[in-house]
Amino acid sequence: MEKYISTLEAERGGKGRGGVISINQVELHPWLGRKDIVDWCTQRGIYLEAYCPIVRGARFDEPAVQKLADKYGKTPAQVLIRWSLDKGFIPLPKSVTPERIVANADVYDFSLTAEEVQSLETDEYSPVAWDPTVTKLEE
Repeated sequence: MEKYISTLEAERGGKGRGGVISINQVELHPWLGRKDIVDWCTQRGIYLEAYCPIVRGARFDEPAVQKLADKYGKTPAQVLIRWSLDKGFIPLPKSVTPERIVANADVYDFSLTAEEVQSLETDEYSPVAWDPTVTKLEE
């Protein structure tokens, strides 16, 4: 992307005329931390928008998630959304159920400690959606 912006700057007459990368939307959750992408974006001041932050509900029974849900009186989805917020990400949870949409927004009355954020993190590579960094669109 930076190479493409440099090309556009050259074509358009100078720095700043090729565009700015301000946000990157990637699947991010404790089972897909994408440290490489997170570090690259952080070094450049690029915000990270986390899609599938609640892993489509597939990991709600994880002991670490359940422990924090019980501690804070929150749902597993709320704990995972809070994890994203506490990591500095912009979470994009998906739901079509009005009650879940409201619940997903009810995450500003608690925060996870740094230790709790860390306790959820894994070294797993477990995407729940298509990962364009490893699979071509045609596949």
